[in-house]
Amino acid sequence: MQTLNVKLQDLAEGASGKIRFIAGPPWFRQRMYELGLLPGVQVKLVKRAPLGGPIVVEFLTQRLALSPKEANWIHVDVV
Repeated sequence: MQTLNVKLQDLAEGASGKIRFIAGPPWFRQRMYELGLLPGVQVKLVKRAPLGGPIVVEFLTQRLALSPKEANWIHVDVV
């Protein structure tokens, strides 16, 4: 089975993937880890706001809104 490595921002609405790694500044990585967004966790892109607004993702039992820039720092494997 082949996987495709993409940035979270590039997922379509309703698509899911597993976190491969989180890039970006140390404060951002630390905050994501504190929220439970760790490598191996499955994440689903729920909603994309218009005009470059926030991206809503769902993982574990919570939802999180990320800016497109932040979503660009999160890399996922899409199966």
